Amino acid sequence: MWWHRAERRLPLRLEAGATVVVIGGGPAGAFFCLYLLRKARAIGQALNVIILEGRPEVGPAGAPLCGHKKGCNYCAGGISPRLLDVLGSLGLSLPPEVVKNEIRSITVQSFWKNIEFKIPADRRMLAVYRGSLPAQRRDGVPSFDAFLLEQAIQEGAILQEAEATDLAYSEAGKPLVTLKDSAGKRVIEADFAVFAGGVNHGLRHRGEALHLEQCLRQVMPGFAPPKLRRALIFELELDPEQAGELDGEILFIEYGSQSLPLEMCSLVPKGQFVTVVLIGPAIDRLADHSLVAGLIQEFLKLPHVQKLIPRPVKMENVCICNPYLVVGAATHPFGNRIAIIGDMATARLYKDGILTAGQTAEALAEAILQIGLDARSLEQGFWPVIQRIHTDNLYGRWVFTFHNLIFRSSVLSRVVYQAIITERKEQVKANRQLENILWKIASGDDWYKNILLAMIHPLTIWSVLTRGGVITLRNFFTEQLFGLQWRGFGRFTTGVSIERLESKRREYQEVLAREGMPRPARMEFERMYSIKIKASRGAIANEIGRFGEPDRQYFTPRFVTVHRVGGQPNQTGCLIQYRVMVASLCFNLLLEKVLDQHYFIYRVRDGFAREGVLIFEIEENQKGVGILSIYVAFDFYRGRSGCTRPLWAMLQGFFPAYVHDVIWNHSMCQIKDIVEGKVERDPGPVRARDYG
Repeated sequence: MWWHRAERRLPLRLEAGATVVVIGGGPAGAFFCLYLLRKARAIGQALNVIILEGRPEVGPAGAPLCGHKKGCNYCAGGISPRLLDVLGSLGLSLPPEVVKNEIRSITVQSFWKNIEFKIPADRRMLAVYRGSLPAQRRDGVPSFDAFLLEQAIQEGAILQEAEATDLAYSEAGKPLVTLKDSAGKRVIEADFAVFAGGVNHGLRHRGEALHLEQCLRQVMPGFAPPKLRRALIFELELDPEQAGELDGEILFIEYGSQSLPLEMCSLVPKGQFVTVVLIGPAIDRLADHSLVAGLIQEFLKLPHVQKLIPRPVKMENVCICNPYLVVGAATHPFGNRIAIIGDMATARLYKDGILTAGQTAEALAEAILQIGLDARSLEQGFWPVIQRIHTDNLYGRWVFTFHNLIFRSSVLSRVVYQAIITERKEQVKANRQLENILWKIASGDDWYKNILLAMIHPLTIWSVLTRGGVITLRNFFTEQLFGLQWRGFGRFTTGVSIERLESKRREYQEVLAREGMPRPARMEFERMYSIKIKASRGAIANEIGRFGEPDRQYFTPRFVTVHRVGGQPNQTGCLIQYRVMVASLCFNLLLEKVLDQHYFIYRVRDGFAREGVLIFEIEENQKGVGILSIYVAFDFYRGRSGCTRPLWAMLQGFFPAYVHDVIWNHSMCQIKDIVEGKVERDPGPVRARDYG
């Protein structure tokens, strides 16, 4: 670099009492102040740290730091597990009023099926607001940025409501920062200047900021901002019932339509609102901002989106922004006594911009305290972190290329879905390689290099081929044989993990024992399926009561006839007859117990599965959301004579258990669709409340 050609000198050191000016009070600036002041205090060095923030915190009667960040910070507001690790290492814990949602699960909507991931017990994800918008918010509590900036001030930083407008070097070689506040313009001579304004409020934003970028180029020869890409972010207001349905769940939609090409979409619930982020060619080519409202309406009318976003939503005064995303790294983002951190330097590709802000901030604080303030020192201590993030983003491009290729293909996404479900049934959580990979992609809980290496590992590919490809092909032909068509309703996960099966098995055994009902001794056949349904327990129970009715709209496979031959639906004594092709495979189910509209316990009265149990369980997961589970267990009939026993043993050996899985998976998705309803509602006109 240019400074290598200069005469070698001793590193410039940060002296006691030095003045450090931080331009920007967002996460990058706040993190830098926290790290710098704590590290300086640890070595007994006092510093004068000044934060210049043009949009300060505003509270009651104009008091600082008690309310909102003015405006918007152009962010989905997801707090990743790795970012929480960073906050924990700083001894910081987000207060309850800042946290708008504790995320319990992630749902990935692929072209074939929805795949849900529970947040691991040892990890956390949160949803927060970064600023004061949307304007209709009624919470009146601090934002995440407000909290972080307040921590920096409590650590000793001084906040000034001002904007930096010019930059130059003094005769002594120190940065001269020109700032503008309510009193006019003035100049601060700093021992070190840090630019942390972000790419939406820093560079490429208004004429003065463009002038500031030119100044940065002059004082940092070779500096160029990172490559950027547009996103579209909007926030929809929900009614209380809809907000309850989305509570605790982040949704990722991996495709749009031919007319609306999208690469990734995220829905982040925050109390009464849900924040929607769209990235893709449809956003890249959005040259006319007047078309934004129409694009949002087109997105909300996509069939797979209407099945995921509760309808209707309040579309008046929608908060909309069209911010830049960083998809590259700045070149030469440092010079003598000056450096750039956060988005202005680089950011993790599509994930964890706040985490990157913290990483670059910590590296810079460490460098100027331990190595020096000059460009050569910063190249040694600060630049490697920028390079590592940039290099990892190159791996990230391949991660998202493979990810998009898979989940926008009906065939590949089905194969991967099947591989994940099979893995859940066969492997304990710690050994589920495929699920772990998708969890890390969705949550950002690892470096992209590690994720990519795991994706292309031979064992991963073998698992996809065997657990996914072979079983998918088998299930496809089974669906064709039994006439199961996936038309007009969504495809959702119904297979349960080995841990949930074991837990529920114990629960059901206790229920049966408490009710004096025998259970299968050996449980030679055992299956369980679960699905989340956005409806009340009563609504789900009513549909289950139609299980044996001739006009039901689910569980109607070819070659299988199921109808009620006695009793009343959902009442003790209800008798349902199964007819499966040949007489030897026919049997009757008797509803023996109904427990508080929670358990519906059927007993197999005859046939090859006699004395087996079929249990429908309806749990209330959260307000307005239930979980329907179906549990089947039986021992195969042994026969009564020496002639019939071998035949029944042969049936047990060749019994196609997977057919049961295929039929019930299809039927439970139908039940979900029926109960939740299929009414398509026009979201109405979009009127932008705020547009950036």
